[in-house]
Amino acid sequence: MKMQRKVWGSLAAAVIVLGGGYGISEVQGAAAGSTGSVSQSKTLIGVAKAEKNALKEAQGVIVSVDLEKKFSGTYYDVEIRKSNQEIDVRVDAYNGKIVKVRKETDNDDDDFDKAKQNGTIIGAGKAAAVAAASVKGNFDELDLDEDDGILFYEVKFRNGNTETEIGVDAYSGKIVYTDVDHDDDED
Repeated sequence: MKMQRKVWGSLAAAVIVLGGGYGISEVQGAAAGSTGSVSQSKTLIGVAKAEKNALKEAQGVIVSVDLEKKFSGTYYDVEIRKSNQEIDVRVDAYNGKIVKVRKETDNDDDDFDKAKQNGTIIGAGKAAAVAAASVKGNFDELDLDEDDGILFYEVKFRNGNTETEIGVDAYSGKIVYTDVDHDDDED
């Protein structure tokens, strides 16, 4: 009988400890903005919507968008350039809400500022859509780059062990190059 009480007592203690630990982790996750497994079944808002929401927060030219998957959640990290300012806007990848905005002065003398004056660029969302139509995989990141006065978006997608980078002309929206890299390649 004493043995049976010890077993039941131990089981009851384990249930209380595990149940309490589960409850605490759920509260901590909710406070951090995590929606647990529910967010995994939702659809990402996409680069175009992240771009639109970020530009509501800060006007300028989007120079990069990264899809970040962290323990605290999944978000688009959008970098905007305006004159001598760099603005980082973090957009929740599932609901589009602004999570964080950080501004800092950037006095770099970039050729980018001169090149972007040559016309209206297509935008990050359109560049990502053009690139996505030509490749299978999940969006990873996008960067606005300049080479010899030509402005283009470098858009990266991941499909298993394969990373594909697609260059999209920032003015015309035409694909200018495609570079495929397999993780097991020896470059």
